[in-house]
Parts: sequence; C-alpha cells; structure tokens
Amino acid sequence: MLENFNPRKIKSVKEEAVLKIEKYAQEGVSIAYHNDKTVFVRYAIPGETIKANIYRETSSYKMAEPLEILDPSADRIEPACRYFALCGGCDYQMLGYEKELEVKRNLVTETFSNIGRIDISGILETVKSPSDLYYRNTETFKVNPKAKKIGFFRKDTKSVVDIDRCCLAMNGINEALDSVRKQEEFPPHNFKVRTTAGGKTVVNWIKSDYDDDCVYEKVSAAGMEIDFKISKDSFFQVNDRVIPLWLEKIIGFLDEDAGEKITDLYCGIGLITLFVSHYAKETIGIEIASSSVRDALHNVAHNGIRSNVRFVEGAVEDMLEEAGAADVMIIDPPRKGVDRKGIDVLLKFEPKKIIYSSCKPATMARDINLLSEKYELRKIYLVDMFPRTHHVEMLALLVKK
Repeated sequence: MLENFNPRKIKSVKEEAVLKIEKYAQEGVSIAYHNDKTVFVRYAIPGETIKANIYRETSSYKMAEPLEILDPSADRIEPACRYFALCGGCDYQMLGYEKELEVKRNLVTETFSNIGRIDISGILETVKSPSDLYYRNTETFKVNPKAKKIGFFRKDTKSVVDIDRCCLAMNGINEALDSVRKQEEFPPHNFKVRTTAGGKTVVNWIKSDYDDDCVYEKVSAAGMEIDFKISKDSFFQVNDRVIPLWLEKIIGFLDEDAGEKITDLYCGIGLITLFVSHYAKETIGIEIASSSVRDALHNVAHNGIRSNVRFVEGAVEDMLEEAGAADVMIIDPPRKGVDRKGIDVLLKFEPKKIIYSSCKPATMARDINLLSEKYELRKIYLVDMFPRTHHVEMLALLVKK
C-alpha cells in the first residue's frame, strides 16, 4: 500500500475488485478490465495493481476508483493537494509535471489519429505552463447551503466536497474563499471568484466583503501591453502565465508586413483580436455573447487602439458570410467545435491561413479533417493552459494547399 494515499471516503457502491491498470485513456482516466468489461479508473497509473471500488456499471463499461494502491508505479508522487482524489478538480496530481505532459501528448496524438485520421506525432510541440500550481485566475465554487459546504463536485457526482483552499487557484482566490467562509451570511448558491495579476479580486453572484464587479487584466505579449475589461459573465483564459505564450504563437503565424485581413471567430472580449489587429490591415471579431462584445468594444476605446478593428455580434455560422472573406481566419470555438455550416463557409472563402485554437482535441481533430480537402496542417502545439487536469489548449496553423 502506498504510504499516505488518500482514497475517496465512500463506501463501495457496486463491488470491490483487484485491478491491473493497463493504459491511459481520455478524460483523465486509465483502463483496466474486469469480467470481460472495460473499467475506467480514476487516479490510477498504468502498471499499478490496485484494490478498486467499482461505483458505476453500464451494459458496456464500469467506472472505478482506487481504494488501495497494492503495487504503486514508479511514476507515482505524493499529491500537492490533500483533497486530490476527493475533489473532482484535478486528474494528474499523482504524476510529476513532465510525466503529465508526456501523457497528454500521447493522448492528443491518439485522438488526432483516431478521429481526424491525422498523424501529428512528428509536428506536435509543447508549450509548458511556467507554473503547474496556483495559476488559475478564476474559480466557480459549488455551494451546498444546507450542509454548509463550499468546494467542487466529486467526480461523477453532484456531491460538493468541502475545501478550504484550491492548489490550482491564485492566492487572491483562496483568500476570498476564506473570507466568504468566515462571513455571517453563508452563500445561498454557487459563486465565482476572479483575481488579477495586479492583485484585484472580486466575488460575483453573492454578497461578500468583496466587490461584485468586473476586473481589468493587463496582458503583455509580443512587445505590447493591452488592458482588458472582463465583465462578470465574460469568458477569459484562466492561466495568466500561459496567455502571453499562446498569443505569441498566434502572432507568429501572421505575415510581418501587416497586409492581411483577419477575421477572429468566437472572439470573446477581443483578447486575440486586439493583439493581432496590430499585424493586420483590417480585423473583424465575431462573438455571440452580448457581454463579451460590449467588453470588446470598451477595450478598443479604453486602450486607444487605432488599428482597423471592429466587432460583429451574432452566431459565427450566421455572421461569417456577412463578414466576408479574409486572408486569415482565427477560430477559438467552444468545446463542441465549429458548426458544419461554418466549416462550409470557410471552405468556400478559402482563406490562405486558418489558425485554430481549441480546448477539445476531439472536435478540433474532426474539424481539421473536414478542412483537410483544401488545407494542410502545418504546425500544431499542445499549450498547457490547465496543468494537473486532463484539459489542454491546442493551437494549429492550417495553410491553403
């Protein structure tokens, strides 16, 4: 048994079994086999033998978690967080960071091969996070007011695991969590905490000693500094230290003579749009969320940006035709990927370059496969925006054949 292993404190729902862990799989699980069924096991490493709690079973697979590590892997380390394997926020704290990146690279390569029919093994590069802990600038905390619990859902449940700090969150978030816990009025529902590199922290959706407001975040990349307003309901990337590295890769895909027309699809508050606008003759951002478009327009004025940039509010698949053809299309869609109508418009317009960023490798691989009739995948990066979790940000350059 691994010393100090911290199992989830729950009773066996179905049965206990001794399992041999065979290989890593998607979504942060590993694979074992039991009674001719595949078992997806959380928090276990290939090569290990474990005593497992099989807590869910379907007609085709089972779900399990370790109760005891009988034969630990040499790759196993002590987790930094005492809630690991209880709280559902992390997947890979039992691995060193370099090993985690190796696992992610292998799984992404497998995804592109299986779904996109694309071999990326020879061109995939990694952008590491400068820090694998205390990097998140925002957290949404789950609340169980009846049980007086604040934290995150246990994996595969709606049960709130009560925590006093998160090892992924920046210090301002943990300080706010402590303050909310100590206040007289216990939060009646979920709340969001956002903090900035400059030290401003807000608590949204509940009463607290913090402002329930927007924040401003300065982002420095490629020799520029831009100040972004982020409203309560607007999306912003979570890792302040990786954002500049990601932006610089995107900018590196552009022509240096600033002669390209660029359309930024799913542009949010204009994070990519405003940076690339300095390298374009014209830039258009398309976004469906009204709060994000308002922030984007504010950010243009707030920063005194004089480049030729404008924003269009609406669904990408509806507004792309109206925005017209461009030399470069930048795509950063939600996890579901690009709507087929949007793919068809891209193929019709035939931009000379498509820059695709995605937090869901499976849908990205699908979309790149659909685009492959006219586009060659020239470069692809695994940008580790979300260390210690199974999530990744992928960034690719597709060039017209």
